[in-house]
Amino acid sequence: MYLQGTGFDAIARTLTREGYPTPAQIVGKSNAGKYWHGSTIKLILTNPHYTGDLVQCREKTRSVTIKARESVPIDQQIVIPHTHQALISREQFELVQEMMTGRKKKRPKAKKHLFTNVAYCADCGQSLWYIQYRRGYVCGTYVKHGKHACGQHTIKEAILKSIILEDIRELSRTLDQDNVLGKIKASADREKRSKEKHILDLEKQIIKLKDNKNALIKKLASGTISDEDYQEFVDDTNQEMQQLQVKVQQLKFSAQSNVQLNLERVKQELHTFLKLDELTPEMLHQLVEKVEVKSDGTPIIHYRFTSPV
Repeated sequence: MYLQGTGFDAIARTLTREGYPTPAQIVGKSNAGKYWHGSTIKLILTNPHYTGDLVQCREKTRSVTIKARESVPIDQQIVIPHTHQALISREQFELVQEMMTGRKKKRPKAKKHLFTNVAYCADCGQSLWYIQYRRGYVCGTYVKHGKHACGQHTIKEAILKSIILEDIRELSRTLDQDNVLGKIKASADREKRSKEKHILDLEKQIIKLKDNKNALIKKLASGTISDEDYQEFVDDTNQEMQQLQVKVQQLKFSAQSNVQLNLERVKQELHTFLKLDELTPEMLHQLVEKVEVKSDGTPIIHYRFTSPV
């Protein structure tokens, strides 16, 4: 199949589709997957054992303490020819090696597209792959294993960019509305009052713990409790007080944050981005956490902010 021009992944899809068990399934591995992979096909195509030769020392461990293995150069491998019946001819094997070397040299450096590691399949969770002739993205599971494994979940890059840009423009317009700013300020004021009440409750707990420590000193002086019990209680109380004081400081800091200033900063960033009139990688990664594409091509966009309306 490879000599006929079929690639690693295409061969893997064929074997999966026709029901051939994977090598891991054959040997009964507990974590064996049900799909063939292009990397497995490559290992088979480069394995000289199929020509009837026994090849030893193809890999070695990096050191006594590191179990990871690395390939050994061909001239350092031990080859014992004609030890078993060949499954393929030596000429076929060598021709495949030449073809693989030639394809590797001709292969252009892969370009990282805008939504690489951002867009995912909503069903299987695999990353979407950019397909040049489609000018868009397709589910990686579909590309590797075919339609029986997952659907295409296709979406054009231009469409996805335009949707996100329009969402950002709408958010920018929304943030310019006085009534929205008023709602945000009212919500922030409610949150601030809630935090201030929480601070008072925590401070009351701290005062109560201090009173308990003072009361215990009197018991220690009267001999009601031992030194060990007193010290254990004091250590636990001090630790609890310290935790409460940290919470108080955190709440005070967050209660003092200026929501209006933060909102103005977001507005300025959005307006700066929109002047570019193009979705740049900087915009995408600052504003979008990930994109999930459904089977019908509908995107679900998870932004890094929450809309105020």
